[in-house]
Amino acid sequence: MTDAAFDELLRRLVAADIRFVLVGGLALNAWGVVRGTKDVDIVPDPDPENLGRLAAVAVEAGGRVQTGEGFAGSIRSISALLAAGERVYIETRLGFLDVVQGLPGVPPYHQLRDNAAEVDVLGTTIAVCSLNELRAMKRAAGRTRDLADLEDLDAAHPDD
Repeated sequence: MTDAAFDELLRRLVAADIRFVLVGGLALNAWGVVRGTKDVDIVPDPDPENLGRLAAVAVEAGGRVQTGEGFAGSIRSISALLAAGERVYIETRLGFLDVVQGLPGVPPYHQLRDNAAEVDVLGTTIAVCSLNELRAMKRAAGRTRDLADLEDLDAAHPDD
């Protein structure tokens, strides 16, 4: 994989009319906490057609998913993984796409979408999870990085 091109990956998701909410490191950036990230974290609408478009964009970008000892790299195989409703970590030429559906502490798409803000992220307007839901996901994950992110969010939004 070459250098990550998260802006292009986001543009492609939007251009393909994929419904998703941005969470994770790029959502932090959208809420004013600047830090590096190694992937684009999203929660997609679980509609099968939406997941099929997501798989097609991933495959178009050279996407593949490590599965045990092999790789899934076709639209059909990646769609099937996405349809299972669990986390799918897709490596593409544009960077890693982390589909975090089904993880403990991650709300379902429709809840995230209902509370999301439309924000410009890397030149593309997308749905970003609410500040409250981002905080809740960070608390649920509880890793050292997430706890530091919570402190940074509190400093950036002390009254929210």
